[in-house]
Amino acid sequence: MDKVVFLDRDGTISRDSPDHIKSWDELHFLPNTEQGIKLLNDNGFNIIIITNQSVIARGMVTKEGLDFIHQKMIEELEEYGCKIHKIYYCPHHPDDGCNCRKPNPGLLLKAAQENDIDTSQCYMVGDRMMDVEAGKVVKCKTILIPSELGLQELKNSMIKPDYIAKDLLDAGKWIVKNYSKY
Repeated sequence: MDKVVFLDRDGTISRDSPDHIKSWDELHFLPNTEQGIKLLNDNGFNIIIITNQSVIARGMVTKEGLDFIHQKMIEELEEYGCKIHKIYYCPHHPDDGCNCRKPNPGLLLKAAQENDIDTSQCYMVGDRMMDVEAGKVVKCKTILIPSELGLQELKNSMIKPDYIAKDLLDAGKWIVKNYSKY
């Protein structure tokens, strides 16, 4: 698969919540999300969501409940002409020590293997430095749409994203403009 953009969910596509997103009613798209995804799709990019979802391990949502949230999200994005190729999520608790929870690269590697993706030709977009770190491990170009916490992490990090965007539309424009340079 060519031209892939990996997107984080909470804080990148939708508003993050300190109480976690446990139902469809709690998922709210951030400004310019639909426009950013549509711009990427219209320019031939496949969108794959890579997200940590410890709500399952915490017993806040079942796997079926999370699948429902994701299906509704995909359906709503489709109304704006957006296409999500696939969603990969880590259901584990942060203390579980799994390889799939970002900043570990497990989900990116799984997506690459299952979809025949050269990650060095891809982009990883997220709101936290864990997204940037995971992307860097697999040689993705990285974009930070910094949340408040993401800005604090960036100040203390030796790792830097390739671009800092104000929202998903800004990130999409940068990707489209710079794709042929890589």
